[in-house]
Amino acid sequence: MRLTDVRHQDRAISILRRALRSGRTHHAYLFDGPEGVGKELTARGLAARLLCGDESLEPDADACGRCPSCKLLATGNHLDFHLIHRGLHKFHPDSTIRSSKGLFLSVNLIRHFLIEPAGMKPTQGPRRVFLIRDAERMNEEAQNALLKTLEEPPGSACLILVTASASRLLPTIRSRCQRVPFGLLPPDFVAGELEARLGLSAANARALASLAGGRLGVALLWHRIGLLDALDAVGGCVDRLPAGDPEAFGKTLVELATELALRTRQQADEEAPAEAEEGTTKSAGKIVSTDELRTALKLVMLLVASLYREALVVKSGAAALCSLAGQQPRVEQLAAGTTLDRLDECIRGVNEAERTLDRNVMPQLVCERLAVALLGELPVSG
Repeated sequence: MRLTDVRHQDRAISILRRALRSGRTHHAYLFDGPEGVGKELTARGLAARLLCGDESLEPDADACGRCPSCKLLATGNHLDFHLIHRGLHKFHPDSTIRSSKGLFLSVNLIRHFLIEPAGMKPTQGPRRVFLIRDAERMNEEAQNALLKTLEEPPGSACLILVTASASRLLPTIRSRCQRVPFGLLPPDFVAGELEARLGLSAANARALASLAGGRLGVALLWHRIGLLDALDAVGGCVDRLPAGDPEAFGKTLVELATELALRTRQQADEEAPAEAEEGTTKSAGKIVSTDELRTALKLVMLLVASLYREALVVKSGAAALCSLAGQQPRVEQLAAGTTLDRLDECIRGVNEAERTLDRNVMPQLVCERLAVALLGELPVSG
């Protein structure tokens, strides 16, 4: 857990090293940027440095990794490091809260696991560090409760709020934190990491990196849930679409989204059992929540749009820029059978379907309407 391990986030690291060098680190940071670009890795690197017990280090150096504090942090046993996440509801002393679904970071969790310990003296060193994962999942009551801690912070506490949706935090929360911005990672770097870590072929690594759009953590998750296989299945749906059966098209997309939602849930359970939502492991009946289905369906729509975008690139005479190598025959056929304007309309049709999904329209109907739009039988708004 070193700041040096964070790649391609020079601005964020520079802000933190400058604060360490001055000896005036902020009491609260807001790590804001896309999902899967190194925010939590950076937060852990900062926490390690703040908790490190080696006093001989330069102020802006990385944590030593050798002292007792660093070793405890590496094993997840440091009493002054607190990871705040939704799954903590399972460890709350109130049985009513333990039996909840843990959909949000509720006020009860924030008070018990953050506000109360933040006011206590550290047990093993000079600081306590609180890393709030998915901070945007705090409901309004929880955010309001946290305000007093942010306004009058205990001298030993450092709060790091990590979020991919800072706009969902109250302005009063954002204004009391020092913002540390994170950007997307270079696609070539993401593809290279996928090849090195997963042993993917260069073509598959490039395809996954392109779909993830500069988000390495997202690409790694998508590999684990079999997104490239899902892309091939979506391509099959697009191939059969000219037969003109919107209902079958919609049903297949919903089934694919359900399967992706279940795989995503399984990954969360396997990687962090303590953070899994209550009852989510009981999925033999392939039942997913509405939120899970809508999230997965947006991912399926991303795959649909990616095929039409590749076809648009081919139709424009820039085939060398294509990134979905495994879909080349399908994409070329799609490009040959339509016009540039029509391909553009199809992409806008997918965007419109995503917006409709956000308006709580039934997923099956959204997908059927998308099929009609892709067939050119429905006007698409700009």
